[in-house]
Amino acid sequence: MSALQFSITDLFPLLDPASHSYFEAQAHSDLVDTHLGFKLKSVEHSLQLKSQSDFEKKEKWVGLDPAALLTPYTELRYMLHLLKLKDGDSVIDLGAGYGRMAFVMGAHFPLISFTGYEVAQERVVEGNRVLAEYRYENVKLIEQDLSAATFSIPPATVYFIYDFGTLNSVKKALLDLQEVSMKQKIILIGRGRRVRDQIERKEPWLSEIVPAEHHGRFSIYRS
Repeated sequence: MSALQFSITDLFPLLDPASHSYFEAQAHSDLVDTHLGFKLKSVEHSLQLKSQSDFEKKEKWVGLDPAALLTPYTELRYMLHLLKLKDGDSVIDLGAGYGRMAFVMGAHFPLISFTGYEVAQERVVEGNRVLAEYRYENVKLIEQDLSAATFSIPPATVYFIYDFGTLNSVKKALLDLQEVSMKQKIILIGRGRRVRDQIERKEPWLSEIVPAEHHGRFSIYRS
């Protein structure tokens, strides 16, 4: 029997990933999203109708099932647990989607600040709508095109980067993070094949100086 069971008293349980399958983690996250009040399918359908080009769809990852688009809550809880965060630390999510990490942070790390950046306005609006019901003080979700030349990633303790946008968007974000790392040490959680491949092959400042911690679907890098 799986160790992963849905409970309204523990929406984001801390579990060893080996205790359940990825499919079970996705199914559990669907139940949590429903409990929180998300309307993911209708928002994604609206995004698909409004997208004007194939490039825009690729940039915003439009057309995917939310289960494929979003990181399961249990995985987010586990990766944050591994970091051993301290009160006063800060976390930035690059390509935050609907802000699932914001809920985990608000519930279990209330004294650590969280900022999530997402290019799709509809996802930000929906994420903030649901977040408003919980009144977490140190979390926020912001609409932002990370590839914009006028945007620079602000300093933080930890960054989370998933396979978002286009490859050029990922490259630009990593370049911004390298600039931050010249002034302070950073921790970066890379999730997804493309972003981890880019880091391993093209970003020696992350992949070769401090040994990375590789897990099933994500890696933890330190500058």
